[in-house]
Amino acid sequence: MFRRPGDQIIVRYRRLGPVTFAVPQTVVEDGPDLTILFTHAGTPIKERVQPDGTAIPREIAYDVRSAIPVLVGDGIWKWNHVLTLLRPGDAHDIRLFWGDEDWTFRGWYVNLQAPVKRVAVGFDTADHVLDISVDPALNWRWKDEDELADAVRIGRFMPDEAIAIRAEGERMIARIEARSWPFDAGYETWRPDPAWPIPNIPAHWNEDE
Repeated sequence: MFRRPGDQIIVRYRRLGPVTFAVPQTVVEDGPDLTILFTHAGTPIKERVQPDGTAIPREIAYDVRSAIPVLVGDGIWKWNHVLTLLRPGDAHDIRLFWGDEDWTFRGWYVNLQAPVKRVAVGFDTADHVLDISVDPALNWRWKDEDELADAVRIGRFMPDEAIAIRAEGERMIARIEARSWPFDAGYETWRPDPAWPIPNIPAHWNEDE
């Protein structure tokens, strides 16, 4: 059931059923209480695209982006190496970011999402829009509060769901301010095995069995 260090898996994000975002990652650690995954800058990914196949600009308003037909095309994970920490049942993951060339530590990121589900290709989850950005000194700020409000307005989330999402973020803020795990664990000095190749998108990336 658990993967070995160096195994390649896919983390997939679903929106109302279909997979709309998929990132190949390398297993660092996997067990009943904690999974750690590595994303190498330059990794091929699957992501939502516009009808002409080009990337959807982040500058487009959330409600406009949401109305674009769901088409999934090819992309690249750019700019950062990422270490992702997952624990069963958590409605978030925690990420560390480093510069893609010099491994300068750029900070932490709390990605609010549905608890991950193990599937044949790796893990499935659903993004909850609201996130928390944390700098190397553990100063934090909310990210995409406006987009969560838009998501409620267009009916992607009900108001009580948005309240629960924000409450999860507030629990994480308490951990950040308390400097509790994992913010005290020294992951900032972690480095991958140099023998690990950059994963590719396998042909079965969108299969459910």
